[in-house]
Amino acid sequence: MNLLLDDFPRCLNSIPIDTDYRRMVQFELLLLDDTVPAADKMLLAPGLIFLKPTPDLQKTWDGLLWYYCCGQELEGNKQENHCTKRMYDFEQDAQRIYTAFLQEYQIDLQKEPLHWFKFHTLLVNLPHDSPFGQIMYYRTVNLALLKGEERKHAMRMQSRFALDRPKATTQAQRDMEFLARIEQRRKYLQAQLDRKRGEMNGS
Repeated sequence: MNLLLDDFPRCLNSIPIDTDYRRMVQFELLLLDDTVPAADKMLLAPGLIFLKPTPDLQKTWDGLLWYYCCGQELEGNKQENHCTKRMYDFEQDAQRIYTAFLQEYQIDLQKEPLHWFKFHTLLVNLPHDSPFGQIMYYRTVNLALLKGEERKHAMRMQSRFALDRPKATTQAQRDMEFLARIEQRRKYLQAQLDRKRGEMNGS
């Protein structure tokens, strides 16, 4: 897809979708949540974006993944495919992302209704000299291409801003936080699952 020529999609497989970037944030968090069975993810995910029933499961998932990756291919040798790189984490980096959009683009994410394609494009193309742009650069830079002090500095930055690294707390505190997070996510997803199943039973 060429963002200079093509309009941002508002339908997938001729079915209207909710284009708010928050829906894809929820979708990504759902995909990364190991506490949710794969079958439940497949049941829950379409309801995050599609505004009408989706009868074809395979076409639904193909459309979802295409949209999630902003029209990029999921396979192949594209080294710059941001969809396959963990440049950011929507939970760990939530404050950084909000601040970056406000500082670099003067966009308040609490107020601006952004299409997912626009949000994602602006996010992964933050200037490298911006605070969060630097973090994303060091997370994905190929260390094999660097030498000397530059490589050592990049390694330190990768370690400092590594995703999913433990917090500097006791094991008991981490366990309590982890269990609380799982319970909060479970309640949310269970409510969504019950709603979806109710809709399916009523149809």
